[in-house]
Amino acid sequence: MINELWTPQGSVPLGAAPVGHNAETGNGIVKYSVLLKAKDKFGVEHKQRIDILADEADSQAHVEDMMAQAAETFLEEVKTKHQKRAPTQEERKEIGKALNDFRSYALRRRESTNRKIYYQVRK
Repeated sequence: MINELWTPQGSVPLGAAPVGHNAETGNGIVKYSVLLKAKDKFGVEHKQRIDILADEADSQAHVEDMMAQAAETFLEEVKTKHQKRAPTQEERKEIGKALNDFRSYALRRRESTNRKIYYQVRK
């Protein structure tokens, strides 16, 4: 088990723990855990726990490389996934009203005999 492990900037190391035994090599398997934090372009902080499983025989450089790849994937995901800002409360109300209107219109369309509504329905 590696005691001093490099972690990406802004991360919190959560430690390492043995989790099993590799029957093929006869070595133990160790789980290294890190909590990554990143902010998107709107300033919202996203957190993700990264667990790296490694054989005890793996070198420290290999484990650190796996950690760097996982961190890079997380940062890329935060940049690409969170391109739009979250809707405001007023925008959410407008979206909900539009969805309710669509649902009521779809219900009326399903209830009509020809599945089309081209005429005024009396209420």
